[in-house]
Amino acid sequence: MARRKSTAQLDLFGDSPEEFAAPPAERGTPAGFGGQPDVLVLVLDGIHDGKYGEIDPGGRVVKLDGEGHCLHADDDVTTIVEHLLTQRYAEQGEFTMQRHGAIWRKVLVLKLTNAGRKTRTRWLYLRGVR
Repeated sequence: MARRKSTAQLDLFGDSPEEFAAPPAERGTPAGFGGQPDVLVLVLDGIHDGKYGEIDPGGRVVKLDGEGHCLHADDDVTTIVEHLLTQRYAEQGEFTMQRHGAIWRKVLVLKLTNAGRKTRTRWLYLRGVR
């Protein structure tokens, strides 16, 4: 039995279907108090976006710029990333070749685990009260 669609009948949710764009990716906003909690929000967002990695044998944390270059991360960022790795909130992903100065190096891009994604979601909704 074929379905007949009457042009005079309205749709259940409106006249015509509308195209909706995906909501923008939510970013964490630092609370503004300074220190490690503010940096943690930015680091979780950076790992989620694939902007942090480790140089292959040494485990040195680097920041990727997206154009094939990498730079050593700051000490406070390095401390947070190492902590996230040991607590299994982040893990090593695939290899990519990045230019570190004049030398091409293999870099393991970091990614969030399930627990890391849940932690990032919780930190997204925390707001500082002054």
